[in-house]
Amino acid sequence: MAGRCKSRTPSHFFKIILPSTIQQMKLSIPEKFVREFGDELSTVSKLTVPYGRSWQVRLEKVDKNIWFCDGWKDFVEYHSICYGYFLVFEYQGNSNFHVLVFDKTATEIQYPLSKNCKLEDRVDIMELDDANISMHDKNENEMSNSDDELPTNHKEVGEKSVKKQISGMSSKGKLMMSRGRERAIQAARRLRPKNPSFMGIIGRVNMHKHIMYIPARFAIKHLCGPQTAKLETSDGRQWSVNCHNRGRLTSAMNIGRGWNVFSRENSLEEGDVCVFELIKRKSVVLNVSIFRVVDYALPVK
Repeated sequence: MAGRCKSRTPSHFFKIILPSTIQQMKLSIPEKFVREFGDELSTVSKLTVPYGRSWQVRLEKVDKNIWFCDGWKDFVEYHSICYGYFLVFEYQGNSNFHVLVFDKTATEIQYPLSKNCKLEDRVDIMELDDANISMHDKNENEMSNSDDELPTNHKEVGEKSVKKQISGMSSKGKLMMSRGRERAIQAARRLRPKNPSFMGIIGRVNMHKHIMYIPARFAIKHLCGPQTAKLETSDGRQWSVNCHNRGRLTSAMNIGRGWNVFSRENSLEEGDVCVFELIKRKSVVLNVSIFRVVDYALPVK
């Protein structure tokens, strides 16, 4: 008799973090889920949060009960999870879980960046200052541009020579790119858009799955569900893209169809940083400022 393939059938459960969970530093998996999928779970699971960061957590099995244990404490501490938080787990087969973390306000958290995570394994997103910045804050952080000017992209002078230099030195090249990426992030943070914005760091997922993540808070406040939008660069060129829901249990969205063309025609590379600024709310237009990692990759002595 044909049965469904459990490893290919997504299944969700959520857990509310209780005081006992924090004290014991392990988390039980619901009994119903264990009955359905417990037999295929190995002794080690992988927990993946948005942007691609993964954690290895051991599974403790006793009779018909299963807990996340060794490694769970590191996961909790890294994401500052405490009493009153709740977590949504999507089972993706082969002991792999995609995890969303919500704080006490029932809002998805801002997932922290990791200094120790390799560039090629990351897709990091953070949200920049929103439209409710006070005038004092705006004056303190104002750029040299006049208010009438749109932020301009960094020029691509010397890009080919830098790439050629990096390709000829493996370890030094990687260090150059890593340092360049951090400098590009710092430069992007110094950009103070007048309008709501978020920042995306190009990673392997963006390049291979042809998507860009839109943070939940930005999507809730400024996007009215799935729609077609336009991405605009400083030279006025525009690309049409589709914005769609990332999943049923999160308000975050993805820029999907059209992102591949935008990425290719703007020569985006892993480590590049993009700042997306909402410059038109009706018939959404996002201005994209690009900070290229090669422009900030200085030679290693």
